[in-house]
Amino acid sequence: MRKVKTRRTFLAGTTAAGALALAGCTGGSDDDPSDSDDGATDQPSGDDADDGTGSSDGPERVAHEVWALDQGTDTIYLYEPTEEGYLDGSDPYDHAETIDLNDLLDDDGPIVPHMIDYSGDYAYAAIACTAGARTLIFRTEDHELVADLETGAGSHMAAFSPDDEYVHVDAIGEEAIVRVDVDLDAESFEIVDELAIHEDETVQDAGIEGGAPICHQYAPDGRSLHTLGPSYHDGALVIVDHESFSVERAYGHDEYPTNCGTMPHPTEEKFYLTAGLPSDPDSGEEGVGDLYIYDTAEDELRLGPKSTGGIDAHGFWFTPDGEELWVLNRETNDGIVWNPDWDQPQSEIEAFGPATGDEPAERDAPDIMWATPDGAYMLVTLRGPAPLSGDPHAATGVTPGFSILDTETKEIVTVVEPDPIDAYDDADIEAARNEEDGAPSIPDFHGIGVRPLEDVDAEIGTSPPY
Repeated sequence: MRKVKTRRTFLAGTTAAGALALAGCTGGSDDDPSDSDDGATDQPSGDDADDGTGSSDGPERVAHEVWALDQGTDTIYLYEPTEEGYLDGSDPYDHAETIDLNDLLDDDGPIVPHMIDYSGDYAYAAIACTAGARTLIFRTEDHELVADLETGAGSHMAAFSPDDEYVHVDAIGEEAIVRVDVDLDAESFEIVDELAIHEDETVQDAGIEGGAPICHQYAPDGRSLHTLGPSYHDGALVIVDHESFSVERAYGHDEYPTNCGTMPHPTEEKFYLTAGLPSDPDSGEEGVGDLYIYDTAEDELRLGPKSTGGIDAHGFWFTPDGEELWVLNRETNDGIVWNPDWDQPQSEIEAFGPATGDEPAERDAPDIMWATPDGAYMLVTLRGPAPLSGDPHAATGVTPGFSILDTETKEIVTVVEPDPIDAYDDADIEAARNEEDGAPSIPDFHGIGVRPLEDVDAEIGTSPPY
């Protein structure tokens, strides 16, 4: 029996994190190139280069469950890999179940299930719902709703703490981080505290006047790093100490205009952050796609801004071997593969969705991604033609659903479209886009999560904080 590596494997403390860094990183050897002026190292070449092809033997199929969140129709679609056709891409997934949140909650909506996170053992899923001003907790084994929590307006991201003692919710409308006390043994979830960002002296001293908590993840020492936004112009960074549940450090827009993704390195004390700004067709202002790296040991900038190769940098994810960090740009439907050992781009991803027109409305808008536990695929959500969140110029897509990319070739295998957009006529789509009264709900996929259903033989686990 292979050992299951949960998402909390290395967060027993900084000593454990250091030990894993020694065991799992290729950096730091005598063969490493010296640091460059900007904190990055020279790109490896020759025999030292990683060509991104992975093991010659290829991955073995690992049973798992995909939770795809259609925030446009308040629906969760669950998929499982097929017995045949999964690894060769001919028929990767079977539809397993559909959860209609309007029916489940007896609520006409909109609820807008936005993002998903799992407990350390994947036994529970937390789904933040922006329009519903709530966070839903599901028992994953039987997909039963066990808690419906009023976590506040714009509940954008809910994530379990490393010890599963709390769920912390970034609530945009409240400009606050909401703390939910968790007792998994008793299956109890209770809102116990709220951290109002702009009432905090550390935030005020940093000169941060606007913005609200957007996304967060946990550093090896247990602190959480929260980007502020949603606008790039409100982008900033706050670091929360969970013993005191207060802001320990805050960095304003001039230092960290980070307004989206948060991702810890699997074994080292560094933390990746994205900053994205759509282009402005009226003013001609060019958008932004940047990546920053924060050193959580020294509490300082390690690297950045570094270009993500496109416009409106947004979601990113590690492959399960920890060797690649995929980063996507929402507006330009492209991205890069970042080498975390050398902290430089390793290769480019030409497209996350198949529609690649010259105008934003003619190309797919990717948003969030999650790797399969066997490392075979990266699953990437694609926004609909009537997006409910994000700048419409950048977030308006063509084919709502999720795209399946081969991690070896970096190419699209297929697109899963649970609710085909062809079933909706242009007038209905336009009415929804213009927010007309009585307009129908249009599919718009944003959050996605992958739950392993068997032991996982992965180098770093399958999701942060590893």
